[in-house]
Amino acid sequence: MDTARVAARAADSPDAVVLVLPLALIAAAVLVLVYLRRRGAHPSYRTVPDRWDGRPTAPPAEAQAQAAGPPADELDSRARDLLVRLDDAVFRRREQLDFADALSGEEAVGPHRAAVADAAAEAGEALRLRLRLDDPAARRNETERRRLLNDIIDRCTAALRRLESVAGSLAAARGLPADAGEALRAARARAAELPARLDRVAERLRSLAEAYAEPALAPVRDHPAVARERWRAAGGRLDAAERALAAGDLTAAADAVLDAEAALGEAAILADGAERWARSLQRADLALAEAIRVTEGDVAAAPHLPALREDLARAVQALADARLDTGAGRRDPFAGLRRLADGGTRLAQALESGRDRESRNRRARTLLDEALLTAGSELSAVRDYVTTHRSEVGSPARTRLAEAAHRLERALSVAPHDAAAALPFAWHADALAREAHVLALRDAGAAA
Repeated sequence: MDTARVAARAADSPDAVVLVLPLALIAAAVLVLVYLRRRGAHPSYRTVPDRWDGRPTAPPAEAQAQAAGPPADELDSRARDLLVRLDDAVFRRREQLDFADALSGEEAVGPHRAAVADAAAEAGEALRLRLRLDDPAARRNETERRRLLNDIIDRCTAALRRLESVAGSLAAARGLPADAGEALRAARARAAELPARLDRVAERLRSLAEAYAEPALAPVRDHPAVARERWRAAGGRLDAAERALAAGDLTAAADAVLDAEAALGEAAILADGAERWARSLQRADLALAEAIRVTEGDVAAAPHLPALREDLARAVQALADARLDTGAGRRDPFAGLRRLADGGTRLAQALESGRDRESRNRRARTLLDEALLTAGSELSAVRDYVTTHRSEVGSPARTRLAEAAHRLERALSVAPHDAAAALPFAWHADALAREAHVLALRDAGAAA
């Protein structure tokens, strides 16, 4: 039958509509079923999967690439290993730069500082990527996880190649191995200066222990003893260099000198860190006294309103606890500053509306200065520990250390424009640094 005629008649006849319309719908349904069966007859044309198990799936091309690539667990292990190797290499090149500068001058080593700085920035970014990858709150499918792991691996591999090139260039700038004898004499002179300095550092810490609580000195308590171990190890390698020189093996002598320099560098880092911590404690004493005074003013000025009852109670309790941290023989100014930040900041912020702009800015700046002092001191102490125990510390501590450094940089960059906005970055940096310290101590088998 001519469908055009049927259509024309349907337009003129009501009865035809009643008869033809159902038949047309049935015919259309049959055609759709036939079409779908034909498309479903071949897997490549299937419109929907037979079953979905709720897991994210990769596009076909990515799924094939995943199947052809290494297992995800292998990528994960390789990424962790490369992160530690790169972080260690950055520390090592910085030490070599310092020794090369002392022997050959800035003109010889200056061109290599930028390369080491670039590699350090790459290491920091890769460590922060790893931290985000390990964040349990960020659920990632297999495709995204592999992509991030490959990104970390690529970054680390490229940066390690650059640092290897720097190592060769620095050795050439110092005339090694040909000038191994001169490098040995310089290292001997540096080693000879350390024992007296370590004695002074140990005496300083013993003096501080009479005034401060044990936790206040815990980050640097073992520094003199560990530094002396590094000094003795350096002496052993210098003796090995002497023997190699006597045998005419310049390459072995140069390698031994470089090992000794690394040990001497770590000993110096520990001595510097202990002295810096002692100075920071004194600054924290002054900061805590000021923080107590200002928080007492906030408590006195706070109106007894229901909305402020909880904040006021927290501030009063924080004050009581912080005063205990100022007692003779039990001082712990950083603990006191953290208590007041946790218990008094909310009250200070709640009182802002009743202050003029200058007063608000001054209070925000005071709070920020306390946070920057605390976070900066903690971060430096953790960095010293990781640097001098790097053969034992794994990637989890390093990722948190890198993120802490990034947060502190953010706080410092925001601070000139908005002290209140910088405050959370500073305290987050402090929390991450403390977490990194606990993880590093655990890796090294030390008591937290």
